[in-house]
Amino acid sequence: MTKGVRESGRHYLVIGHWSLDIRHSDLFRHSDFVIRAFLTMPFGSLRLKLLIWYAAALLAVTAAFGSLLYLDFRRSLYDEVDGRLSRQATALAGSIQPESERSFYVELAAEQVAYFDQDGESAPYYAIWDRAGQLVDQSHPALAIPVPAAPGAWQRGDGREHALQGPAGSLVLVGQGTHEESRRLARLLAIILVVGSAVLVLTLAAGWFLTGRALAPIKRISEAAATVSASNLAARIDVAEMETELGELATTINSTFDRLQGAFDQQTQFTADASHELRTPLSIVLAQADLTLKRVRSVPEYRDALETIRRSARRMKSVVEGLLVLARADTGALALVKEEMDLAPAVDDACRLLTPLAAERGVQLEMRLEPFSAWVDRERFAELVANLVGNAIRYNREGGRVEVRLRRQNGEALLEVADTGIGIPEDELPHIFERFYRVDKARSRALGGSGLGLAITKWVVEAHGGKITVASKVGAGTTFVVVLPRG
Repeated sequence: MTKGVRESGRHYLVIGHWSLDIRHSDLFRHSDFVIRAFLTMPFGSLRLKLLIWYAAALLAVTAAFGSLLYLDFRRSLYDEVDGRLSRQATALAGSIQPESERSFYVELAAEQVAYFDQDGESAPYYAIWDRAGQLVDQSHPALAIPVPAAPGAWQRGDGREHALQGPAGSLVLVGQGTHEESRRLARLLAIILVVGSAVLVLTLAAGWFLTGRALAPIKRISEAAATVSASNLAARIDVAEMETELGELATTINSTFDRLQGAFDQQTQFTADASHELRTPLSIVLAQADLTLKRVRSVPEYRDALETIRRSARRMKSVVEGLLVLARADTGALALVKEEMDLAPAVDDACRLLTPLAAERGVQLEMRLEPFSAWVDRERFAELVANLVGNAIRYNREGGRVEVRLRRQNGEALLEVADTGIGIPEDELPHIFERFYRVDKARSRALGGSGLGLAITKWVVEAHGGKITVASKVGAGTTFVVVLPRG
């Protein structure tokens, strides 16, 4: 049988005849360490970890339920025994006949004699002491029953005892063995252990099966993700048979793969285009140098060769500088240095630098600029204007016109660059801000374009928190519109 005992500040857990000092035991002292160790144990797979946690929770619930059932049944048994002993002790106290304040005699009824005359390990017994603590009478002479310190009920060894105060200062004790109750409790404990173990095993088996089914989609996600590599970016996770939450996760991962594939394809195309752009001027430089060095040439011939080499070198420099700007922008290493300035003079300065180019092309450059103060990076803003106006001049027709307008709209700066040039086909418009993309590739190279200007322009605009749009009609011209916030 099990009970708790407190003695001299020490706590014991008593099981049958064995006791464990739980306050001073190593198990109690280091229980927090044991729990922390369990929480951090490397159990292996997620399925096993989930099952262990599930088993721990189920074991705790089963143990709590079994303990409550056992303790309630034990309390009921001993309440029944205590009630029976109390009634017998009261009846026995009624059999005491006082002779004076300090003396009495005991006269038991026949049924009481028969009751206390039973044999067996659970047979009832009694003892009566006088005021001085001297034993007056007991049911069995061989019993060695200590004098109780005070009335009450308690467990002594394998028996339950109940004592009360009788007439003339007497003290009456009635007890009986509790072997039958102990056996009933042992049977109940065995049933709880067997049933609880069976329930635990069956539930764990079901849990293992269910966790396997629940984690199967995660395994499929992991396998699909493992197949994705630089040479196989097209692999995707099948979301058709997945539950809602995992389906959302798989969809998100697929979207990430889509973006990754797009970025990888863009990088591959970017590398190929850069190699192609650099190969042509390099080939010109090498061919011109080889041709010039084959024989001695005149000064004008050397000058012509060097001019060709210089043009090719400038083109390579333009491509490399554009690549460096975009590469630094992609990595976030290219920061803007903003200052508050009036945009109108900045636009005017950028356009005036392009006036000779406009005159050379026979293009009329017009400006209508309203003052507008904003926080911008002076150098990058000038580059933005130069790229847009320069393209408008280069891809215009002789006698054409480029109009640059700056005005305020809804508290923001609106910069428009409109030309009367060749225009851009409608199906080409979504691609013109891509790196190395050219509408007319042959003409672009002839005009010295690197194919990076609009990509850099778009980055500058977006880095300032603005947006850029384009509208065009073939044969009628193109209009770029840049909207920049004030701050």
